[in-house]
Amino acid sequence: MNYYTFPLFKLALIPLLVNCSFAYATESDAAKLNDIYVTAEKQVKQSLGVSKIDAEDIARKIPVNDISELIRTMPGVNLTGNTASGQYGNKRQIDIRGMGPENTLIMIDGRPVTSRSSARMSWRGERNTIGDSNWVPAAEIQSIEVIRGPAAARYGSGAAGGVVNIVTKKVSNEFHGSIDAYINRPADNQEGETNRIGFDLSGPIFKDKLGFRLYGNFNHTAADSPFINQRDLTKNSKSMVAGQEGLINKDVGGRLAWRLSPAQTLTFDGSFSRQGNRYNGDGPNNMQTDYTKSLWGKETRRIYRQSLALTHEGVWNWGDTKLVAQYDKTTNSHCSEALAGGPEGLCQDLGTENIHYTDSVLTTKRLTGEVHLPFELGVAHVLTIGAEYQHDKLDDPDGLRRTILPGAIYPATVNYTPSLSSWAAYIEDNVSLSNAFSLVPMLRYDHNTKTGGNFSPALNMAWQIHPNWRIKGGIARAYKVPNLYQSTDSYMLYSRGNGCATSSGGGRGCYLIGNSHLKAETSINKELGFEFSRNGYLASLAYFRNDYKNKIEAGRQIIFTGIIAQGGRPGGYDYFEWTNTRKAVVEGLEGNLTLPLTDKLKWVSNFTYMFNSKNKDTGNPLSVIPKYTINSSLSWTPTERWDTLLTYTFYGRQKPRMVPVNPVEAGRGNGGQGSIGLSGEEIGSYGIWGISAGYAVNKHFNIRAGMTNIFNKRIFASTLRGTAYTYNERGRALWANMKVSF
Repeated sequence: MNYYTFPLFKLALIPLLVNCSFAYATESDAAKLNDIYVTAEKQVKQSLGVSKIDAEDIARKIPVNDISELIRTMPGVNLTGNTASGQYGNKRQIDIRGMGPENTLIMIDGRPVTSRSSARMSWRGERNTIGDSNWVPAAEIQSIEVIRGPAAARYGSGAAGGVVNIVTKKVSNEFHGSIDAYINRPADNQEGETNRIGFDLSGPIFKDKLGFRLYGNFNHTAADSPFINQRDLTKNSKSMVAGQEGLINKDVGGRLAWRLSPAQTLTFDGSFSRQGNRYNGDGPNNMQTDYTKSLWGKETRRIYRQSLALTHEGVWNWGDTKLVAQYDKTTNSHCSEALAGGPEGLCQDLGTENIHYTDSVLTTKRLTGEVHLPFELGVAHVLTIGAEYQHDKLDDPDGLRRTILPGAIYPATVNYTPSLSSWAAYIEDNVSLSNAFSLVPMLRYDHNTKTGGNFSPALNMAWQIHPNWRIKGGIARAYKVPNLYQSTDSYMLYSRGNGCATSSGGGRGCYLIGNSHLKAETSINKELGFEFSRNGYLASLAYFRNDYKNKIEAGRQIIFTGIIAQGGRPGGYDYFEWTNTRKAVVEGLEGNLTLPLTDKLKWVSNFTYMFNSKNKDTGNPLSVIPKYTINSSLSWTPTERWDTLLTYTFYGRQKPRMVPVNPVEAGRGNGGQGSIGLSGEEIGSYGIWGISAGYAVNKHFNIRAGMTNIFNKRIFASTLRGTAYTYNERGRALWANMKVSF
């Protein structure tokens, strides 16, 4: 689909040009604003659907490997896959308000991260990746913002569920350094242990002019035993479900901050990360071959991410500006994967002694600019004008190759390197109608070379009805562009029959192909609730509803049938394509409660209750999530040096898909969402306790230790299809962390 967009694109660049020209035209003023004002973005971040994890929280709740372990304790957040079928069950990613991981936008310092898009989509929409929440070591994070619902719409494509913004530590004005070491030892030796060490250096190069920050990190988490979910004693089954895969992280990164003048700063960020795995049998169809069993413990996937960003910020007597140029390159070097039948997604045996690696390379170039303008026009305003340009290119001759059996005909040109160019312009205003009432209207327009144009209006409000009571709410239209696998015609998978939505004559199988005519997914997100705060006490309750439209799934309607070459007989293989389904709905309640019991004892809790999370076409859930979740922590600080933390998370029952998606599912077809039949096996409600304590020996030496899952409540993934037992809940483990700083 081609669009002539250059004239409109030039209009979208106006805010970027204004940004630069204002910076130089007013440099002589070199003065900061005397008045502190709240931009529209900052005001929206005060919504009920926004939570924040600060550095103290991260230091007390140190993750084993991935910060998704922390983020999942926020209201509205779970870890799931993209379907209710359980493929790649232990590679769960951040799922906000039941919209699925593909609708969660991960950002680092406000810059989108899309490395997971280098992993090919399976028939059911899953990816062989842990996502983008593990590119920054936990020790280097200053805070994490979790933005849900209407507040997230301003960030564009992929934020329909919400946004996770990882804010890294700043450059220090004085020279500082630290070494951080972490160990985790599970009670069950079938679960993988973790060892991690990292360093951090920061300080001035030229006093008040140029500063730096440099960090490095090495993390090794061993794989679970391949037999951790084994239900029989023979240990010879080829259909065993894997536990958690091992991970090896190597990270190095740095920042240079240059104060050009009292009004201007220029910041350069660069990082390089390598994520390798230790294979233990994970795959999309819960099966193994003799070859893949021989790979247990080996490295079958290596993902390299390079990121560079240059940021100019100006603070002037009329407002402020920000301009960012970003370049990301992700190389997903993985074993060559089978694209057909039951072994789909598993490493192929190519008859060589060594693993054959193939590369999927995703490059992203991005330019963004914002101008913030405070002014008075009857009432106080802070106007934000912004624009973005982005170009994505995917080079994947392995994942986008054709695997067509002899006789099947599909007339199309193979495209191994699809690309997507997009631009956006937006305007939003923080309008203070009174000291107690504010509105934030927003209008965003996006345009890309795949789906054309999209308008995303939004309106957020806050009303202080009493010194201690505030009503907050919002409504926004969010959207998501089809990824480069779904929208590229040369994407193709083959099923021998069990993956087909409709039975192919004689069990000859079917193909799933890409669709260049897909529409963007859209969602109308609504939120309304109240907040009470007084003397450290805090309580809030919010109702949310997302009406989801055009969700992209593997189609269930035959688009045409191929022919068999021998004699040209009619019939043959059925062809399906990625398609837009009609509607889905996500609906629930979120709440927070903070009780400062004494000056040394604090109790913080939140809960999420899901009314609905279902595909209206099929009645099935969008993903396997608990009916309700309660997160609670009790912190006690008896002295300045000592602190303790008791945590508890309670998960309600979890249900898999229960409704067959076509009449023949019980016999052979399955609509591309599982395998033969549905078990309907649910996970009952359960709770997880944890405890930790920290002690500051002196200002240079801190230690912390704890125990997770004190009562050893465990969940084991099941070999059955159509079950909610799609993941492993890790058992009891002891951990310790030591930090030496100078």
